[in-house]
Amino acid sequence: MTSIRLLLTRVLMALVFCVFVGHPSQAQTWPTRPITLVIPFGAGGSGDVIGRPLADYVSKALGQPVIVEDRPGGGGAVGAISVSKAAPDGYTISLQAVGPMILRPIMDPSVGYDADKNFSPIALVVETPNVILGGAKFPARSVQELVDWAKQNPGRLTVGHPGPGTMGHLAALLLATKAGIIGNYIAYRSGTHMMPDLLGGQIDIGVAAYTPQHKTARILAVMTAEPVAFLPGVPSMREAGFPGVYASTWFALFGPPNMPADIVAKLNELTNAYLRSDEAQKQFVLIGFRALGGSPEQLTKRMSEDRNVWSKVIKDGNIRLNN
Repeated sequence: MTSIRLLLTRVLMALVFCVFVGHPSQAQTWPTRPITLVIPFGAGGSGDVIGRPLADYVSKALGQPVIVEDRPGGGGAVGAISVSKAAPDGYTISLQAVGPMILRPIMDPSVGYDADKNFSPIALVVETPNVILGGAKFPARSVQELVDWAKQNPGRLTVGHPGPGTMGHLAALLLATKAGIIGNYIAYRSGTHMMPDLLGGQIDIGVAAYTPQHKTARILAVMTAEPVAFLPGVPSMREAGFPGVYASTWFALFGPPNMPADIVAKLNELTNAYLRSDEAQKQFVLIGFRALGGSPEQLTKRMSEDRNVWSKVIKDGNIRLNN
C-alpha cells in the first residue's frame, strides 16, 4: 500500500508539473505580433502627442510594433466602445482621457459602456491642469480679485470655456460654486477658439486645459494643489486661497475587460519606466503635462474620486449630452 501511495503521489506531482510547464503565463509568450494602441481623438491632438512617444518606447522594449490608430468620434466614445469590445489578449490597448471615461457616462448614461466594468485599468499617464485666464480688459490680477469683482458686479462676469461638458466648463462651474459667484458661460469650439475673444477683451475670464498658447494671456492661477514646473510664478489654487478647486484632464492606459493580470502588470511597468525617462520628462515640461504613473489600483482610485466630484457639478449644472 505504501508503494502504491508513493507512486500515486509521484504521478500527481508530475501532472502538476506538466500543467505549469505546458501553460506558461501570457506575459512570457506575449507579444508575438503587433499591438494596436487606440487613441479615441483626432490625429495631431494631445492624444497623439502623448501616445506616439509612449508607443515607440513600448515597441522598443517588447520588440514588436505598437501601431497607433486614431479613432475619433463622439468625444472619445467611439474609440472607447471599440476597445471595450476587443479581445482581452493584450493586442488592443487604448489611451483614454477623463472625458470619455468619467464625464461622458455621467452626462449621457446611454453612451454604451461602463468605465469600471468594460475596461481593464493599466496606468495613469499624464495630466494637463486647467488654468484660469484673465481677459485683456478684465481688471483682476488674482483669483481673489476675480471673486471680489464678481461679487461687486453680480451677473456681469463672462466666462469662456471649450464647450459644454468639457473639463474647462466643469472647472468654471466648480470655481463659481466654491467661491459663491455667478457667471455667464460662453461656449467655444475649443480652448484655441476662445483665445481671440480673451485677448481682445470680449470676455472677462477663460477656463481651459493648459497649452503653451495660454502664455500669451494673463494666467491668474493653475487649478492644482501645488505649483507646476512649467508655469513658474503662477500660483496654485491652494496658494490662491481656494483649496479644493482643482481640475485637470488626465490620460491613462486601458485595455479591454478581463485582460490577463500579467500582461497588465508588464504594460504598467513599461509605462512607468517611460514616464521616468529623461526624454519624457523634458517633453512634458515643454508642452505642459505632468507625469503621473502608478499602479492600476491608483488609476481606479482616481476614477472614483473624479466621478464623485464631477457628478455633483454636472448634476447641479443640469448638464446632459444625448448625442
